[in-house]
Amino acid sequence: MLYVNSPPFDPGTRMLALDGVRGELGYSGMRLAKAQESGMELSAGERAELLDWLWDGLQSPGVLELQEQWAAEAEERIDAVDRGELPAVDGPTALEDQRRSFGA
Repeated sequence: MLYVNSPPFDPGTRMLALDGVRGELGYSGMRLAKAQESGMELSAGERAELLDWLWDGLQSPGVLELQEQWAAEAEERIDAVDRGELPAVDGPTALEDQRRSFGA
């Protein structure tokens, strides 16, 4: 994680700390510091949305597509359980069945 001095950031110091190493801020460091400062003005919910958006931006398109496919599959399974088309077993019963199958 990137910290500029110690929070809250004092833009007058122009110091950047990345993994404990301090140095002068360049243009990109100033943009990052401004983004961090602006981000802290957001509500917790808005920061969570921003975090999701940034995280998605780091993923390759194949990973995002796979996540979307798994989400759709999970929703379909939930719907199938709700419609009574897919049987569900409660957790304790499922664990007991597994223990019996392994002879425990």
